[in-house]
Amino acid sequence: MRHPFYLLLGITFFYVQVLHSEPSVLSQNVKEVTTRIQDLALYPTLSKKRLYGAVTKGGAIRFDLKASESSPQSIGIGVATDGKLKEWVLTVYAGNGQNENPTILRKEKIDGESQWVFELLAPPDEITIEIQNTNSETPLSVVEIVHGYYYGYSVDKENQTKPQQPSPTKPNPTDPEKLSPNDVQNRTEFYRTPITKD
Repeated sequence: MRHPFYLLLGITFFYVQVLHSEPSVLSQNVKEVTTRIQDLALYPTLSKKRLYGAVTKGGAIRFDLKASESSPQSIGIGVATDGKLKEWVLTVYAGNGQNENPTILRKEKIDGESQWVFELLAPPDEITIEIQNTNSETPLSVVEIVHGYYYGYSVDKENQTKPQQPSPTKPNPTDPEKLSPNDVQNRTEFYRTPITKD
């Protein structure tokens, strides 16, 4: 029979290995979902606040997202997992989801995906994301939420708030139509002719 100390040492070593392997898969998935959201072009800056946690097999975890400004036009959301979730259900509620009949904005069952990126148009100022672990390799799985809001800061909106002064254009000295009369008069043209045997 093994000594309890060696058994404890073996279990500790196993968990240290698991903990060291999880962040690499999770962080890689976080990078990929962040890139995918940024590729949508509307979300160049994503929330710096990290939202992550462990969800037990058969259990669920919730994340509350609040817009920093009212009436966002859309939100890009990425879910990254540690690769241990094999089957999970994603539900997005309007508000905090605590009402008797909460409004469900989106619900889908996801199978075999460790990353999930989606977009909600005209979301409420506050939403709740619930991830239910219906099947995973291990009793615990880690998930992280990456998100960014879009408020409509387009070129048109910026032009309305800050009228841009037209930058004075300098005439191109090689284009005679854009030269002033003085420049045309003072301009000397050089003509090059090909050298021939004549």
